[in-house]
Amino acid sequence: MYHRTMWVRHLGLLHLGLLIVALAACGDDGSGTPIDAASGDSGTIINGCLSLSAPQANPGDPIDGDTFATAIAPIFQSRCTRCHSTTLSGAARNGAPLGFNWDDEASVRQHLAEIRNAIGVLNFMPPSDPRPTCDERRRVVRWIDADAP
Repeated sequence: MYHRTMWVRHLGLLHLGLLIVALAACGDDGSGTPIDAASGDSGTIINGCLSLSAPQANPGDPIDGDTFATAIAPIFQSRCTRCHSTTLSGAARNGAPLGFNWDDEASVRQHLAEIRNAIGVLNFMPPSDPRPTCDERRRVVRWIDADAP
């Protein structure tokens, strides 16, 4: 009886392990592009994208010339400013806190840690479509980790 119980327990753990591997390898970033487990990325998938808790760049790293104006502002404009905008107030902000305005570079720079956590680690922002792709999330996080040049 003991051996059979242990065998069933080990089989259950094996199935659980295979399920976790399969889910990690077959994630989706919401854009229809599968997450490639063979790319060398590993970690936790949250809302279809890898949680980027580890640094994606070192301060001062070259990041393909990305600046706030050339790379980050367009992502925020298309994904975030429907709530996080200086032009919105009250209920039109859909719960976005006052002062968290992603169409204002000074406000973005003031909240880099919160942005990194929400868009790159916990992947919970924005809460509805259109959401950033996994590549857009990584680009914002790399920019922040490179000291937001």
